[in-house]
Amino acid sequence: MKKAIIIPFLTLFCTFGFAQPKISELSFPNTVNVFDLYELSFQTGGYDNPYDPDIIDVFAEFESPDGKTFKVNAFYYEGYQFTKQNDVEKSTTSRDQGWHIRFTPDQTGNWSFKLHAIDRNGKTSLDTFNSKHFGFQCLAVDSAQGFITVANTRFLKRNIVENGSRTEHSFFPCGPNVAWYGNSGSASNPRGIYDYEKYINALDGNANFIRVWLNRYQYLSLYGPEYTQKNGNKTKVYFDSTLNQKDAAEFDFIVEYAAQHSISLMPCIFTFGDFVENGTFKGDASCWQNNPFHTILGLKSPTDFFTNAEAKRLSKNLIRYIVARWGYATNIMCWEFWNEVDNIDNGNLSNTQFQHDIVSWHKEMADYTRSIDPFGHPLTTSTVSFKESDYLSTNLFKPLEIVQCHTYGNIQKAKSKEQRAHQLLDKSLMAHKMYHDKPFFVGEFGFGQSSNDMKYKDKDPHGFDLHNCLWASLFSTTMGPASFWFWNYLNTHKLWNIYKPAITFVEQLPKPSESFTAHHTATINGNSTVFPNGIQTYYMMNKTEDTLYGWCQDTAYSYQALRRLTDKVGENGHFDNNGVFDPNGYVYTLNSAKKPRPSSRNNEITLIIRKQRVGTQYSIRWFDGETGQEISSKKNTVVVQNNGLFQPKTITFEFPTSIRDVENQAVNTKFGDAAFIITVDNGTKNESNAEGTAPKKVKKIRVKRNSNQ
Repeated sequence: MKKAIIIPFLTLFCTFGFAQPKISELSFPNTVNVFDLYELSFQTGGYDNPYDPDIIDVFAEFESPDGKTFKVNAFYYEGYQFTKQNDVEKSTTSRDQGWHIRFTPDQTGNWSFKLHAIDRNGKTSLDTFNSKHFGFQCLAVDSAQGFITVANTRFLKRNIVENGSRTEHSFFPCGPNVAWYGNSGSASNPRGIYDYEKYINALDGNANFIRVWLNRYQYLSLYGPEYTQKNGNKTKVYFDSTLNQKDAAEFDFIVEYAAQHSISLMPCIFTFGDFVENGTFKGDASCWQNNPFHTILGLKSPTDFFTNAEAKRLSKNLIRYIVARWGYATNIMCWEFWNEVDNIDNGNLSNTQFQHDIVSWHKEMADYTRSIDPFGHPLTTSTVSFKESDYLSTNLFKPLEIVQCHTYGNIQKAKSKEQRAHQLLDKSLMAHKMYHDKPFFVGEFGFGQSSNDMKYKDKDPHGFDLHNCLWASLFSTTMGPASFWFWNYLNTHKLWNIYKPAITFVEQLPKPSESFTAHHTATINGNSTVFPNGIQTYYMMNKTEDTLYGWCQDTAYSYQALRRLTDKVGENGHFDNNGVFDPNGYVYTLNSAKKPRPSSRNNEITLIIRKQRVGTQYSIRWFDGETGQEISSKKNTVVVQNNGLFQPKTITFEFPTSIRDVENQAVNTKFGDAAFIITVDNGTKNESNAEGTAPKKVKKIRVKRNSNQ
């Protein structure tokens, strides 16, 4: 059991004069495990605004065993307790009020710290009491999860302790958005932390990431109206000198509970919905009319938020509080400043100066956040529009570590180009062209937001489109598969395990090089997309072409292809928006009688190789796309072949017959897909079959393409 040292109020009060800020009732543990939370608690005098460092600035300086210093800001804290009554969260305050400092040591050995408090009357500093040094011992452990950082220009990494030794692993964020909790009939009856408990339990072992919002007034937000609390007949509003401690306590639970289940988080601080009429959705409580930057601070227009000096000061105070309270958490993947910042002012960004103001705001906040975050979490923000010709798109992410955009599509189109999966690949290619030195992430994707699009949430109950998008985007050199938006869809159809295959697969991967580039096997002929042998393949390959990671699927198992088999196509080549469909179709029921056969009788996949010599031998490992588990295949090696003068060199290999059995015209898994790892076999490199042989001719499957795309 960890022992805590408690220093009483009276002694410290007498040590320093009345003119100086008081530090009292200090309590701290004397041991902690490496990468675990070390938390101090204490009191200061009463202050009108404990959230403003210009009024009271409290912080600690921790010194590591090797002499490095970490400055960590304190935060004001009020304890809350939660109970569940009839599926509704009920909260009560506790007597635990005061100041806390949260720190995570990354080295074993003896640490020391100093406490500082500064107000308008002076400064108080403490490092000893009765000759006893303030410090603790950080203990070694067999296993621990450290902080997530940027590994290179493509991917992330995580510091960990494994079998008692420090090492680094790749970190691919794989999981959905769970942006807010729901309620039982009204905002005054939230399901609160119990929704997150349910969702995180469902994701345990199935995902390692969720995206969470800190900006929905009727759900989880540190500022704005709190609909479970009233001042008389009026809803209580938090802002500036008050922050919503009940919601902060909820996020404490979410962070800690997620960590227990190996789930990382991307907290989003602001959203455009707070800055537009009626909010994100019609009648939303989070909207400009209720925004305290408007109702209390008095900003006339949402655009003023980015230039008004007081608005920026208050934004920094909010960010400071968030970093101080939750920056310790090793499962905070990054800080996200904005959700879809380009949708402010209803997406009207024709004013060039406004775009410049948004970019300048992000640079200022990024510089400030780095100055107060001793743990160096990566920074990001998000947009919907992402164009090479757009000033905001091409400049917004320069001061940030991670590029992020959101994209939605109408998946019921019968004539879509190469399915939604290919649209995600195109986003990645554009992002790396615009920001070649930064990782890229699709923080939201899914069905369109119109009333007709939303109907189709229930037309894919087994998640074919989602499954395919996850696998394809994983190999588009994004830092992880695209994060799906509609968590209620996952909950309705019990699809929380849909990320499990990708998670299982990426555990097999070493840290990918930043030289990886994305590829696919499709070619465009006129208005048709051509997939050789009816097998679509998405893969990424490093610069030396000695390593390839990828995914293959029979083209009959794309969502659009399955819909075409059974459903009515309406006007303009779209599926009927009134929902005419075959209730016994495979996409809805997995009816074996409706299950497609292989799209061709040839199982070969051919990939172009330019930088390895003819005769170089590769080893192939295959993984079931439905489970992520490794499977066997008839042949696990392949040789680089010479295809003739002026023809590219290639490798040609067989799709595992255990999944796609063309001889018996059967597909033996639900999704008809598999992932692969292909690496050069150094033991036989360039030593045999110097000339190679040309691959067999392949049958090409044509899929009609919408000429507008």
